[in-house]
Amino acid sequence: MPGSDAPDVSVIVTSRERREALVATLDALATQTAPPSAYEVLVVDDGSTDGTYEAVERLRPPYALRVFRHPEQRGVSAGRNTAIAEAKGRVLILLSDDLLVPPGFVAAHLRALASHPGAWIVGGFRQLPSLRETPFGRYLDDLEEGFTRARQHAPVGDGLWELRWPTARNLSLPRADFLATGPFDERFRSTCEDQDLAIRARARGIRFLYDASIDCLHNDQAGDLVRCCRAQRRGTHDTVLFCAKHPADHSGSPLERANGPLRLRDGPVTIARKSVAWLLARDPVMGALQRVVPLLERARLPERWLRRVYRALIGLHTFRGWRDGIATLARQDGHAR
Repeated sequence: MPGSDAPDVSVIVTSRERREALVATLDALATQTAPPSAYEVLVVDDGSTDGTYEAVERLRPPYALRVFRHPEQRGVSAGRNTAIAEAKGRVLILLSDDLLVPPGFVAAHLRALASHPGAWIVGGFRQLPSLRETPFGRYLDDLEEGFTRARQHAPVGDGLWELRWPTARNLSLPRADFLATGPFDERFRSTCEDQDLAIRARARGIRFLYDASIDCLHNDQAGDLVRCCRAQRRGTHDTVLFCAKHPADHSGSPLERANGPLRLRDGPVTIARKSVAWLLARDPVMGALQRVVPLLERARLPERWLRRVYRALIGLHTFRGWRDGIATLARQDGHAR
C-alpha cells in the first residue's frame, strides 16, 4: 500500500519505438501547475530498439520518474500492468506517449475526479494543425473527431459528456477502482484493452465522463497511411479476441459480418464484397496499392475520391486483421484441447 508520503497521482505511459514523441510528452509533464511532489511518472519501454530506455533514463525532470523495460514487445496491456503494479499514487492517469499535456493537466484530472465520485474521467486531444495540411491528414482528423462524437452519449454539464466507451489514451481513475476491476487482459496487445476493462468497471456501477477542458495536443505529425493501415490490422486482430471474449454483446457485430468467414446467409452483396476483399487482401497487392496512393495525391485526385481510396485500403487491412484474429483464436483453441 502507498505510504503517507506517496504522490497523489501516478501517470502511466507505455511506449515502443517512439523515443522523440515520448521525450516531448515527458517534458510537457514537467510544466505542471501541480507541485512535482504531487505526481510521479512511470514509463514502460515495450521492447524498443531506438534507445527509448536510455533516453528516458537520462532525463532529470522535477517529478519522480521511473522507467521499466520489457526486453521484448509484450503490448500495451502488459506495459500498463507492469507500471501500475509499481505505482504509488491513489489516482492513476493513463496517458499515450504522443500527447502534449497542458500545464493544468494533472490538476484538472484531480478536480474532475473529486467532482464526480464513481466516475472515470476521459480527457480530449486535438491534432497538430499541420496534420490538416495533407489530404490523408484531414481524413484522419475528421475520423478522430467522428470517433469522439460517437462515444459521447449525453451531455451532463458544460463541456462534459457521459461516454458509451472510454479510451485509455487520456484517462484518470482511482487506483482502488483498478485494483478491483483490473488488471488489463494481456491478450489485447494493441487495442480493446480499455473496453474490456470498462465492461468490468461498468458492472461495478462506474460511469465514464468525457471532460473537454482536459485538452491535449496529439504530437504526431506523420499522418502516415502505411502506419495507419498497420495499426488498423493489429487493432482488428484484437477486436476479434474481444468479440470472442464478450460474445453476448459483440458477436454478430457489423464489423464481424463484414469481415468474418463467408456464410450463405450473408447475402449476395456481402458475399461479393468478401470475395473481392479476399482476392485483394494480400501483402503484394496491398503494398502495390499503398504505393499508388501518393501518385494519386500528387495528381490532385479530388479529395472525395481520395477518401474512398483511403477507406478501401484501410478496409483491406481490417479484413486481414480479422483473419489474423481468427487464426489466433484457432491456435488458442488447439492449445486448450
